[in-house]
Amino acid sequence: MADIAYSACCAGEVGASRVVNCAHTRLNPEASMFESNRADQSKISTMDGPPAANVGIHRDSVETSSDDRFAALSSIGGEYIGEDKLRLLLKKKIAPICYVWFEPCDMMDIEQGIMKTIYVNKIVQAGCTVKILMADWFLQQHGKIGTDLDKIRDIGNYNIEMWKATGMNLDRVELVWFSDELNRHAINYWPLAVDVSRKYSMEKMASYSRNRTYGPKTLPAAEIFYPCMQIAAIVCQKADIWLFSMDQRDIVMLARDYAEDINRETKPAIILHNKLPLLPEDPDMNLLRYTARTLFMDDAVASSNRKIEMAFCPPKVTDCNQFLEYIKYVIFPWFGKFEVVEKKGNGSNK
Repeated sequence: MADIAYSACCAGEVGASRVVNCAHTRLNPEASMFESNRADQSKISTMDGPPAANVGIHRDSVETSSDDRFAALSSIGGEYIGEDKLRLLLKKKIAPICYVWFEPCDMMDIEQGIMKTIYVNKIVQAGCTVKILMADWFLQQHGKIGTDLDKIRDIGNYNIEMWKATGMNLDRVELVWFSDELNRHAINYWPLAVDVSRKYSMEKMASYSRNRTYGPKTLPAAEIFYPCMQIAAIVCQKADIWLFSMDQRDIVMLARDYAEDINRETKPAIILHNKLPLLPEDPDMNLLRYTARTLFMDDAVASSNRKIEMAFCPPKVTDCNQFLEYIKYVIFPWFGKFEVVEKKGNGSNK
């Protein structure tokens, strides 16, 4: 089991030597390691057009069939909303714009690190103009982080360093900081957010809250207004394709319904990627305060091994088996194979 655990955690350790120094500074607004590139990243956070680095990949897209490009996108798995639209889009448009929703996180798990890298690189391979929407402004609703956007920007830069370490093709990705977009396009954004809040009930908005630690009487108003803001952010962007995780499906469908209700000219195709299950069987261990619930990008090898050894993995059960899900969505896409190393005398490797 230890050998299997070590193989699985290696994916989370890729590039650890390049990111270990940033782990201790992720909540420190005074940290200087990201200051040198903050101005550069601010410059590329624009909606004026695709980055110059995308020119080469757009040229390659002309030479690649739409079926091959669709195959690259479909290899992401999950669910496709508007699949026919996506096929037609790839036939008509050389470089469709694909937005990727990402909320900076002070503890980055391997789904947000490794899986996001795999998916973004596949979208780049498909010839899309990729823009990661760094939804920094939304983190102000989290009490433990606070409203300091400089601190939140540092957290986002920490996440970017993790992507660099895992090999995300950031030369062909545009990073769009939502706080910058909001400053430039507030006149377009806020009327939409308020209009969404008028069209739907408080009960409906509260049902989209992903924070299960609150009861119905203690749910902060921020949790109710958050879906209104997210829908407005989705509708505001000029996207042909959006990439979200599967747990965002309901809010994405509501955004599509709202866009249709206000007669928005275009509705983007949606790709929903699968989520990794939480490791423990005990539901009480899956609360956010328990770090054993999943693997994080800066976990040490010993910590990753310990978490995997404690994971719920019933013998001869393949449905809803957490361990097999990690192998399917992390190990196979990353390494291309998974080998069970037998102990000496127990037979051959599998």
